Amino acid sequence: MKITRIELRNFRNYDYLILEPHPGINLFFGPNGSGKTNLLEAIHYCALGKSHRISRDENAVLTGEKVASCGIRVQGRLARADLQVRLQPGEAVKKIVYVDQVRVKRFSEMMGKLRCVIFSPEDLSMVRGGPSLRRRFLDMMISQVNPGYFIALQQYRVAMEQRNAILRDTKLRGGTPSGMILDFESAMAENAAVILPERQRQVHALSENCRNIYRRVSGQENEDFLISYHSGLRHPDDAVEEMKSQLLASREDDLRSGLSSVGPHRDDLYLTLNRKDVKLYASQGQIRTAALSMKLAQLQVLKTFGGESPVLLLDDVMSELDQHRRTHLLEEIEDTQTFITFTDETDLENPNIHRSYFVFSENGLAHMTLRNPGILPSSVPLSEPNFFLSENADESFPAERESDIT
Repeated sequence: MKITRIELRNFRNYDYLILEPHPGINLFFGPNGSGKTNLLEAIHYCALGKSHRISRDENAVLTGEKVASCGIRVQGRLARADLQVRLQPGEAVKKIVYVDQVRVKRFSEMMGKLRCVIFSPEDLSMVRGGPSLRRRFLDMMISQVNPGYFIALQQYRVAMEQRNAILRDTKLRGGTPSGMILDFESAMAENAAVILPERQRQVHALSENCRNIYRRVSGQENEDFLISYHSGLRHPDDAVEEMKSQLLASREDDLRSGLSSVGPHRDDLYLTLNRKDVKLYASQGQIRTAALSMKLAQLQVLKTFGGESPVLLLDDVMSELDQHRRTHLLEEIEDTQTFITFTDETDLENPNIHRSYFVFSENGLAHMTLRNPGILPSSVPLSEPNFFLSENADESFPAERESDIT
């Protein structure tokens, strides 16, 4: 899976950008705040329909503009796809997604068209932080290869929110919960029965990959890094009835808190190094290696279950790794299209073997210059220029039609 074209309009601090990236490693370096991470954010939007760092889409729109868009052309093993996310905060429909220039109704219709893994310094919190960060990591991975899982996850969350609303309303007015709470508990249970076994299956594959990658990256054959899935549901084969029973048993306590205290939204990944809790016993270097190993293992799992390598986004992580880990990281991603941002060219031993761009800000807008075209496979000719900015591009993602703008 390779990105062959990126197009941005009024996205973050890019007023207009067309980029045809290298099929291998692409380096983006420059000062902090110049716009390097914004490019990775645009790719993430086109893969998963949302940002990896903000919850409010309007923050991704260039100051003073009403609409922003980011478009990606991706070439898969069997087919090509054009993806676009259009952000329009001032409209009734604030976010519109297009697949091959056709507006889609559900995010699940874009899932898997572009698979990506992103690793940033904040991901160290995935190892030492709370369970929600690890669940998010797991859910994003599975959703990219299993749209049915993504749908079940959405339906579970909607049902849980409705149950929580009934709990809070009952707490305020007194009495007993509305009979509709049983319907929402049934919906939670039915979707939990889809979520739980798929999480367990994927975590098994993830842990095996993590174990091997950790040893290669750390160079420590005696260190055993493992991941296991911990759930409040003990019987996956009878998850529906068990979940209903737990929700009924917890209802009185949940009425006091106004929140659902049992279910997959409370589960966690347990990370151990030589059978000890990583959060409690690992050194800073071991935590960095664990986080990196989880991301590289995620890359392998997506490749296994999706049939081809996803795109890898590395956001300013080279400064977090010593030279030994940087070298092993680059060895692990030899066959993967990768986008790397960094501020210091010395973070890489030989940046000239890759394609590199200098990113800078001028009058509040991001600009790029191609520093080195890099080495292309002989089957892919290098056009001149391969990178260009233009106000009159020959094509865009997609043409804006009156019927699409609501």
